[in-house]
Parts: sequence; C-alpha cells; structure tokens
Amino acid sequence: MMRNGRFDETGNFTTTGFPGQMKVSMVFSDEANEVTEETNWFNKRERFRDTLFGYTCWEMVLNFGFRTLEDGTRECYHFGEYFHGNLPIISQIMLLVFKVHARWVAWSTEHHVNHYAFSSGIDDDEEEEMEEQSRANMPLFLLRNYALSDLTAMVFGYDNDVSIKKQPSFLITGGGGSNEEQGEDAPNRDIEEDKLPFQQKAIQIQISEDIAADKRVMKEILAGNNTRGAEDVKAILVRRHTLARRQTMAEDGKGAADDDGQAAEEEELTSTKDVYVLAKDLAVDRAQVRRMTRRRTRRLAATNRTKVDGEDAVV
Repeated sequence: MMRNGRFDETGNFTTTGFPGQMKVSMVFSDEANEVTEETNWFNKRERFRDTLFGYTCWEMVLNFGFRTLEDGTRECYHFGEYFHGNLPIISQIMLLVFKVHARWVAWSTEHHVNHYAFSSGIDDDEEEEMEEQSRANMPLFLLRNYALSDLTAMVFGYDNDVSIKKQPSFLITGGGGSNEEQGEDAPNRDIEEDKLPFQQKAIQIQISEDIAADKRVMKEILAGNNTRGAEDVKAILVRRHTLARRQTMAEDGKGAADDDGQAAEEEELTSTKDVYVLAKDLAVDRAQVRRMTRRRTRRLAATNRTKVDGEDAVV
C-alpha cells in the first residue's frame, strides 16, 4: 500500500486503501532530561484513515516509541490507541491484518534489539554483518538462522545453558523475561507508573499541540507557493526537507549549509525517495525544529532567571 502513495494538495500522504483511499499522518514527540540531556521518552503517533466517496470506512491510530525507566533501561512499545470501523466485514478484516502485522513487528523488533542491535565487541565484523542482515530483512534472516533450531526445539525442547546465539528464537522460548529480570514486585507495581507515555495526560496534551503545530507549519509552507498538483507539492516538500537536513548538519558541525551544488545534488537524491519515507523524514524534521525551539526557550528562561536572581542579590 505505502509504495503507491503520493502527497495530496494539502501535503498529506495518501495511498490506495481497502476500499477507496487511505490517508496517513504521523507526528514525532519526545522529551529530554534537562540535566542529563538524555531522552526520557519518544513517541511516534501514526493515524490511518480509509475513506470511500468521502465516507470513513475505518480509522486507526498506532503508537511506537520507548521510555527510559528508573534503572536507566529503555522499554520499547508498539501499541494500538484505537480502531474505529464502519463497515463490519471489511473493518474486521483490516483489524485482523493490522493485528497480525503488529504482532510480527513486535516480535521482530524484540528479537533484533535483544540479540543484534547492540554489539558485544567479541567479533565486530561478524556481529555487524548479522545486525545488518537482521535489520534489512528479518523474515529471511529468521528463516536462515532460526528455522531449524526452532523446529528442533519444538520437537525435542531446548537447553538454556547453550550460547544465546545457538538457542532457538524467542518465538519458541518466549520473550517476556523472567520475574527476576522484571523485578519480583512487577505484578504489584502501581498502575499509574506503568502507563505508557502517550497514555499520560500531560504527554497527550503535548502530542495534541505537536499535531496542531505540524498542521500549521504544513499550511504555511504550501500557502506561499502556487501549487497545481501533487508533483508541485512533492517538489516543495523535497526542497524543505533538503534545507532542514542541511541546516541540522551545519548546526551539528557536520557540513556547510550554503553549498548550492551539494544542496542540488541532495535535493535530486531526496526526490527519488519513496513518498512514505519522505513523509516520515518531514515529520522528523518538524520534530527536530520543535525540539531545538524548546531547548532554546528553556535556556533563555534559565538565563533570565539567573539575571533576576543576580539583580535581587545586588539589591
């Protein structure tokens, strides 16, 4: 579905739906610790809305992200916020498809993070190759490396004492972890402490503000240009993404923001991207701008407080 997408005249990503057409919108939100500057939580909220002749057939919102726990570990999640269906049979089919897909995404992500995302440094070349294969094509990777061990474990059982890379995948052993790993009092923890970021009221307000800000920015971008169709919208957004990327690189000291030749080359390369990937990159750009704005605002507020405290001390 996503590969056949395009930008509509309002800058939204639109693709073939089931039935009709499907609009996809996303917003990235996060919060950094002011002391350590580490990310406390990150959330990607993605909304899918399928319409036919202006009638909403079904609508769904998913959240992807992570949060930093008290012990410093990071917990990843893939969670459905809601699914509303107005066509009974078709809605149930789509709900089932997305549930199966969500289960696969959760499984494959857990396997990649727990086994290959972080190198142990024992054999860098081999681990880097395995990590790349796992990230590039997880179904083929599991088939090559775990199909036989999983089948054997299903028939004869598995041994916990062998190396983790020789064990069957978590699809057989279970990926939830033991009570000791999660903490013996895990089942008794306060429900409020277990709320995911997007379920917390304050963060819900921030996400709503981020959505409104993204819509306002997109409207302002397109308002100053005479767009005549989807291709014009895409061309404008490609230039916007290239400029945002170069500005970010310049601020990080990784490149110059005024090299016209290189900018044109990057713009041409960006224009060949899959439209869905470009839509995701644009959402990341907007999140980066909001993040830098909040950071500058906090620094300015801290500076003003320091000046006020100094003046009070003098008086």
